[in-house]
Amino acid sequence: MVSIIIPLYNAESYILDALRSALVQEVDKEIIVIDDCSTDNSLETVLDYVKNNHNVLKDKTRIIVRKNSENLGVAKTRNLGVDIARGEYVAYLDADDMWTSDKLKKQLEFIKTTNSDICTSSREMIDENGDALGLIIGFDKEKITLKDLKRSNHINCSAVLAKRELMKKYPMKHDRDAHEDYYTWLLCLKDGARACNINEPLLKYRDIKGSKSHNKLKAALMTFKTYRYAGYGFLRALLMMPAYMANGVRKHKAK
Repeated sequence: MVSIIIPLYNAESYILDALRSALVQEVDKEIIVIDDCSTDNSLETVLDYVKNNHNVLKDKTRIIVRKNSENLGVAKTRNLGVDIARGEYVAYLDADDMWTSDKLKKQLEFIKTTNSDICTSSREMIDENGDALGLIIGFDKEKITLKDLKRSNHINCSAVLAKRELMKKYPMKHDRDAHEDYYTWLLCLKDGARACNINEPLLKYRDIKGSKSHNKLKAALMTFKTYRYAGYGFLRALLMMPAYMANGVRKHKAK
């Protein structure tokens, strides 16, 4: 079974797109939505949807909806989802992103075929209205090595399917000033975990103004701190940055 973990914070305009894209996945699954003290109607939107579709949902998918007692941030919220999860695998989905209907089925087959621990995919960029921006970001290798990962984060969190026990061993941290997911992938691969990649846009990634990924200077500074948190010395982390910046420019060019 796959446990789909959706951290929720002020995403009432997008959460149903994410939830519906998770529900149509043709795999044995459960969905865990954790609201991190939203100040809009995000939680109410999810609860109303589940209540109004109860007869349709009850025989298909177990949906767990939780609310944090205080704002924990996305890293601790995802980690809480991993603790709740019952599946052999976990899949992360941010509340403003969406999946293609065959995403998890393809990844489950590929992660088993390649005997991998983490599986990611390419992503299609969409705008805040869900319209395609004409940009697909991917990686042309089926295997992602630690060397590849140090040069650029080729593993997008909303595209990840991973073994639950691995995610319990390497919880996400440092979401306030670094890339919490990149930190985890680096630690996993440093310790010998295997990562595979499907070079198809199975994820529709929403580019929202003001987000961490949209602010490139902020993202670069957070990447440097990610390297430091992952155990790389100051000079080593500094020397890793040119490759990161070059790859960042290259991967954002339209294909």
